[in-house]
Amino acid sequence: MVVPTLTQRVPRRSGCNARSLRVTLRLPGPLLLLALVGSLLCAETPAGKKLSVAAEQAVYPQPREEVEALARRDPLEFLRLSLKWYEAKVTSYACQFHKHERVGDKVRKPETIFMKFREQPFSVYMKWTADPSNGQEVIYVEGQHDNKAVVHPSGLLGFIFRKVSLDPEGKIANRHSRRPVTYAGLGNMLRVVIPQCEQAKANGDLVLEYLGVREEAGRPAYVIKRVLPRKHDYRSHQLFIFIDQQFLIPVRTEAYLWDGTLLSDYRYTDLEINADLMDEDFDPDNAAYSYRLF
Repeated sequence: MVVPTLTQRVPRRSGCNARSLRVTLRLPGPLLLLALVGSLLCAETPAGKKLSVAAEQAVYPQPREEVEALARRDPLEFLRLSLKWYEAKVTSYACQFHKHERVGDKVRKPETIFMKFREQPFSVYMKWTADPSNGQEVIYVEGQHDNKAVVHPSGLLGFIFRKVSLDPEGKIANRHSRRPVTYAGLGNMLRVVIPQCEQAKANGDLVLEYLGVREEAGRPAYVIKRVLPRKHDYRSHQLFIFIDQQFLIPVRTEAYLWDGTLLSDYRYTDLEINADLMDEDFDPDNAAYSYRLF
C-alpha cells in the first residue's frame, strides 16, 4: 500500500548553515488529513508566535504579489489601502513603542515604551521601561478626565506626585515630544503622512517610490520612500514608511532632514493585534500601575 506523505520546511535554529530542513512524514491517509487541518488552525506569525483568533481577523487576505504590484504602480494608493484595512480590522493592540526624535534643535535619547492602545474610545496607556524616563506612565482616554492626560512622573517626582493632569496638547506635556499623545498609534502615522503626500502631489513636489520588502523587527515589511524638496512647510526631506506584510498595517516611520540628520523614528514592535483590552487597562486606579502609593 502507498502511504501518503506530508513534506514541510522546518526553519533551522541558530548554528545551522542551511536555511531550512525538509522533513518528510509518512502518515496514513486520515492522519495526513488531520495534520493538514491542524497546520491551518495553528497559524503563526513570521516570528513564530501563534496568532489569536482576533488577530487572525486582521491578516490581509490578498496575494502578496498583488499587493506588491499596487505598491510599485501607485505607492500613494497602497498607503491609502493600508490605512483603510487598519481602520476596518484593527481595534486595539499592545506593543513596544520605540521613539527617537528631534525636539527643537536637539535629538533626544531613544525611548522605549510599553503601550496599550484602543481605537474606540481613543485610549492610550504608556509606560516608559528604560531611561531617560524609566517608570513614567501616561494615560489618555478621549472624553475622560476632562480630556486631560493623566501622568505619573518618573523618579522622585513620581513618588511625591502620583497623578498629574495635563493638557495633552499643551507646552508642558509636549516639552519633550514632537507630537502629543492624541496623535499616538499606528493609524495616526498614516493619517498624518497621507494628507502630506496628497498636498505635495497637488504642488507637483511628490516623489514616492516602492523600495521592496525589508526586514523590520524580525518581520517582513513593504517599504515606501518619500522625498520632498526644501520648500513650503514640508517637515522632512526623506521619509521611509514600513508596512507589515502580514497585517498590511504601518509599523514604522523614519524621517530625515535635508542635511541628513534624524528628524524622527517611530517603531512599533512585539505587536499583539486586537488584544483583549478593558476599561481598567486605561484606568489610573488600576492596581498594576504606579498611580497609587498603596
